[in-house]
Amino acid sequence: MSIIRTRVADDTWVFTSELYLEVNAGLVVTPEGGILIDTLPFPSETRQIIEFAERICPAGIKYVINTVSHADHVYGSYLFPEAELIAHERCREMLIQYAYQALEEAKEHTPELREVELRLPKVVFNEGMLIRLGGKTVHIFNTPGPSPEVCAVHVREDKVLFASDLMMPVPLIASPFSDIEQYKRSLANLHDYNLESIVQGHGDILLRGEVTSSINASIKYLNDIQRVVDELMASGATKHDLLQHDIEQFGRSRIPLGGIVQQFHASNLLFLWEKARQRQRASRQAMRPGLN
Repeated sequence: MSIIRTRVADDTWVFTSELYLEVNAGLVVTPEGGILIDTLPFPSETRQIIEFAERICPAGIKYVINTVSHADHVYGSYLFPEAELIAHERCREMLIQYAYQALEEAKEHTPELREVELRLPKVVFNEGMLIRLGGKTVHIFNTPGPSPEVCAVHVREDKVLFASDLMMPVPLIASPFSDIEQYKRSLANLHDYNLESIVQGHGDILLRGEVTSSINASIKYLNDIQRVVDELMASGATKHDLLQHDIEQFGRSRIPLGGIVQQFHASNLLFLWEKARQRQRASRQAMRPGLN
């Protein structure tokens, strides 16, 4: 199955997987070489990127950026052995801690992944990093929230932002590594950039007229689900009551990503519900009189 290829600027391309949740990767082409932003989950898909890059970028891929430690973004990195692999320092730590075992388990269930080798980034940074290559300036910066290591990549001259999993058809916070308050701050910080388009971690590319409203809608969604969970918890409602609040009640469509966004939404609600229950229990324990 062919990947979907979209040109978002004269020298910048997006590649979308048709095999796994419409995950996106990107390529910035310069006369001095290319900058690849993430890879696609399966070797057959990433090889299609390589074939395309060989045609339009004869100087080869100089840099590969891992914007997050998730398998669907990093598994193709090993196919670029000559390129410098770049990531946030926390991304490298999380790959070492979690990715090796996860890959071995994935290989047992998915034969195409059996050739995949985990490659660790050698160039790491903390808050941000600039790449200047062939007239392009690429700014990589940390955008924690979905996970502490998530980074966005801003192609300044093209006014394109590769937002990784910070921007999704619906924000996904149902992870032990997520932080909803950091998530909202990272989203709000995107307003500081003059953007013509945003490439989401998964799903459609957001064009100029959608950029500001989509950022604001994501912040509003996170605020709204947080408020609803707190109100239901305070009123003595049940999980069943909670799950009656479907994604469309929060201004989001249930259509993107083959409809799996509704499952993401339900996971978000349950995740926040458990967090609220933990806070409630801790508060009750703190109010108990001490033993004499």
